[in-house]
Amino acid sequence: MRYLVLGFCVVAAACGDSRLKSPTGPSATISDASSTNATGGSELPVTGTLRATETSADGLNRLSGKGEATHLGRFNFLSEFTVTPPPISTASGTATWTAANGDEIRTTVTGHAVVTFPTAAITETHVIRSGTGRFAGASGTLIVQRSLNLLTLGSSSGSIAGTISLNH
Repeated sequence: MRYLVLGFCVVAAACGDSRLKSPTGPSATISDASSTNATGGSELPVTGTLRATETSADGLNRLSGKGEATHLGRFNFLSEFTVTPPPISTASGTATWTAANGDEIRTTVTGHAVVTFPTAAITETHVIRSGTGRFAGASGTLIVQRSLNLLTLGSSSGSIAGTISLNH
């Protein structure tokens, strides 16, 4: 009898009309009230990780990489910024976070680094200034803490924490 009930539950679940919701799916599939989007502009916590490579040319640094974060899903990341060298070690610029479906978050970036050769401990503040798709009208702040290996051609990895208001 137990296997009959278990079998019925499996068939019922398989035949049900529930759709999977994914933060990387198309914008149209995440607009209903059961999704993880904020309603009325409420703040949602964001956490995640990223891996990137930092290069420098003509006074402009470029950070390019990938990661995964809540409310963004898998993403590509591109940031361009200028750096004031040590002993001050600050930076400012812009960044674009692109979700798997092409929706974007655009941020302004300020940061600072503490260099203990061969690594630099970097903290960046990303203030959300605009977005596209499900991030249109978004606001919030993301803090990226990453470690840059100065010996491995700018290999960098770190964590993301902050909040986002999706303004829906």
